[in-house]
Amino acid sequence: MTRSAPTLDQLIRRLKAVKTSRFAVTAYRSTTPEFAKQVDLLAGEGSRLYGNRWNPPGIATVYASLTPETAMEESLSHFRYYGIPLHAAMPRIFVAIQAKLSKVVDLTVGANRKRLLIAEHRLVECDWRKEMASGIIPLPQLVGLAAHRAGLEGLLVRSAVDATGRNLVIFPHNLRKSSSLTVLSPERL
Repeated sequence: MTRSAPTLDQLIRRLKAVKTSRFAVTAYRSTTPEFAKQVDLLAGEGSRLYGNRWNPPGIATVYASLTPETAMEESLSHFRYYGIPLHAAMPRIFVAIQAKLSKVVDLTVGANRKRLLIAEHRLVECDWRKEMASGIIPLPQLVGLAAHRAGLEGLLVRSAVDATGRNLVIFPHNLRKSSSLTVLSPERL
């Protein structure tokens, strides 16, 4: 039996009950040369316009991975999904970002997902592109929307394309004064 999705209000309440953590890490992004500018890398404008796994259109979201390998797999997944030759994704530029966040929920921790009453496979295996095309708000997007509205700065999540990979989903408009995102070696862009 498939459990129905929680409502947005239920998710907001549940997320507010989950213990948040400070999170400082060097994370990685893979982008095209066109968007390899410091302002583009930290704004989340593309995801705001089109949506992505963890955010519906309208919410700026910066996606980063905890390893460069996962960042590459994540960036190529779109091309693979639509059957576009991988050479069309090239060239790619990898960028390291220093993220210092004050209020993050780690959804890779089972106890945190349990508080949300959502199994990990429902977040990872969701065909969010297909659901969006059908006019459905995918469950991961609903969780991201709730996290954004709950005032979280980010979510740590399992990669859907790299079983051992982890991604950091950052809501740049929710950053507190004590938090920051910094592109490392920006002079090389």
